[in-house]
Amino acid sequence: MGLENCVLILDVDGTLIPLNIDFNELRERVRRLLNIDHPLKPLGESIASLPLSEELKNKAWEIIEEAELESIEALDPNTVRDNIDLIKGLEDQGVKIYLVTMRSRRTLVKLLEKLGLSAFTDSSITRDVYPYRRKQLEYIKSLNPNKLLVFIGDTVYDEKAAEQAGVVFIKVDNYRELYSAVYKAIELCRSLDY
Repeated sequence: MGLENCVLILDVDGTLIPLNIDFNELRERVRRLLNIDHPLKPLGESIASLPLSEELKNKAWEIIEEAELESIEALDPNTVRDNIDLIKGLEDQGVKIYLVTMRSRRTLVKLLEKLGLSAFTDSSITRDVYPYRRKQLEYIKSLNPNKLLVFIGDTVYDEKAAEQAGVVFIKVDNYRELYSAVYKAIELCRSLDY
C-alpha cells in the first residue's frame, strides 16, 4: 500500500514537543479558582464538561492559556529538531498529517511559528474547535473516509479516545520516541492493504 491512504495524527504536548507545563501545579491553580475538588484529568476535557458558568470557564482557560504561552517561551526548538525535520520530511513524501491538541488555537499558532511548522496550522485541531480528544479524532476521520488513521499520543486518555473513535493508536512515553512511533505507523500503513 502506498502512503497516500495513510493519515498520521500527532498529539502536540508530550508527543511532538516536551511537556513544558507543570500540569499538577496548573490543575491546583484551576481548582482554587473554581473552588472545586476535582481531579481535572484530563484538564481541558474536565473544564469543558464541568457544570460551570461560562465566565468561570473562561477564567480557567485564561490561566491555562497563560501557562501554554510560558511553555512556548521555555521551548528550545533545537531540542525537537529531529521531530520537526521528521514531520517536514513526511509531508514532502505526501503523508497527510494532522496535529491535535488541547492548546488554544492562539497558542498553537505561536508554537508552530516558533518550530517552523506554520504550514500545519490549517491541519490542526485545537480545543477551540473540539475540547474533547475523541471528537477531534472523529472529525479527522470524517474528513478522511476509507483511509487508515494512526494516532500517536502520550497519555492513557489519548489511547482511550483513539479506541472510542476507532483509530489505530501508538503510544509514546515522551517526544523522544516520536521517530520510532512514526516508523511503526509507516510500516503499519505499508503492510495493510487498505
